[in-house]
Amino acid sequence: MKDDSNSLRERVLNLFNLSRGALTQKHFEKEFSDVSLTTILPILNALQKEGMLDVLVNADRTLSWQLRDQNSTEKLKSLSDLEERLVYNAIRNAGEDAASLKLISSETKLPQNRIPRILKSLISKKMIKEVPMAVGHKQKVYLLMELEPSEKLAANTLFAGESGVDAEFISILRTACLKYLQDKANSASHIADPLERWQASYVSCEEIHRFITNTKICTVGPRTIKYSYQAEL
Repeated sequence: MKDDSNSLRERVLNLFNLSRGALTQKHFEKEFSDVSLTTILPILNALQKEGMLDVLVNADRTLSWQLRDQNSTEKLKSLSDLEERLVYNAIRNAGEDAASLKLISSETKLPQNRIPRILKSLISKKMIKEVPMAVGHKQKVYLLMELEPSEKLAANTLFAGESGVDAEFISILRTACLKYLQDKANSASHIADPLERWQASYVSCEEIHRFITNTKICTVGPRTIKYSYQAEL
C-alpha cells in the first residue's frame, strides 16, 4: 500500500514538473483517470505541508495547486528561527508583486513593530531585498533576492535606486518628454482638419520609448514606461 502511495506521489510530482504551472481538479481528473480525487488530495496536502506546493484560490472559488520554486524552499528550510521562516514565507507567497509590512503582519500574525528586525536579519543573509518606492508610496516593500519586480511594481520603482528616489533624474526625464510632446503638438497645429491634426500630434508609448532610448536618458522597456504612465494618471 505504501509503495502505491509513493508511486502516486511521484506521478503527481511529474505532472507538476511537466505542466510548469498551476493544476486544477480537472487536470487531475483528466491525467489520473485510474485514481479518484479523494486519493490524490492527501498527497497534495502532504506536499503542501512539506512546503513543495502552493494552494491558490481561483476566481470561481475552486482550488488549484502550484509547485514552489525549490531554491526558495531550500532557503526556507535553512532558517532555524520560526519568525524568520514565517516572514520569509509571506514574502515568497507575494512573489514578484513584493510584500509590504502590513501584508507581512497580516500573513504571519506578528505585530508590525517586531517585523523590521526580522526583515533586517533576512536582508543581511541576502535572502530578501528591500524595493525602494517612488514618490507618493510611503510603504517599503520586500522581495525575494532572486526575483525581479513585476511590471506594475516596476512602475513605482522605476525612478528609485538604493539611496532612494532620484529627483534630479525625474525632473530631467519629465522636462525632456514634455518638450518632445510640445514640439509634436506645435508641428501639427497648422493642420486644419481636426482628425488629421489629432493623428499628427498623437504620441504612442512606443514612440516615447524610442525617444528616451535614442537620447540615452533611460533604457527601461516600453511596457514598464506604459505602466509608469498609468501609475501617474
